Amino acid sequence: MFELFWAHKAQFQQALYVILFLLSLAYGARPEQIISGALLGMAAVDVLHHYLVGGSIYWRHADVGHMVIDCGMLVVLCTIAVRANRVYPLWIGAAQIIAVTAHVYRIGLEQIDRFAYGIMSVMPSYIQLLAMVVGLAFHMSRHKKLGNYPSWRRSFQLTRPAPAMRSQGA
Repeated sequence: MFELFWAHKAQFQQALYVILFLLSLAYGARPEQIISGALLGMAAVDVLHHYLVGGSIYWRHADVGHMVIDCGMLVVLCTIAVRANRVYPLWIGAAQIIAVTAHVYRIGLEQIDRFAYGIMSVMPSYIQLLAMVVGLAFHMSRHKKLGNYPSWRRSFQLTRPAPAMRSQGA
């Protein structure tokens, strides 16, 4: 049973991203929708990358395609993490920092064990998936208890400037 799961773990994870995205659309607020959409997009871009390239491109023993995807995700996830009125996006952003650090570490130290590099670059996606599931569950519970609550921190909410006053003749 475990061998079957292990052989198809990528497809299983992609299916979970789709389910999580659909649940976020139905029950989540904007942060949940954006983060789950970004995670699904990451999986889709990874599949497209491997389809177009036919594998992986390595530079100094680091997977360039995954490094680019992970760096893009770092920007998206950390931007949402500092703006969202939630804690779990910080966990997801922290996991993404680990993934990007794996690539930087691999470029800097080519002798790093391939297994360690693989774990550091792939394992964060499972942590992110779990954190997103827990975060969506907490959001749904909080929404049920409190009703609507702010999705974004007040310090990051956009405010409209007051209209300019017209001067009366000069």
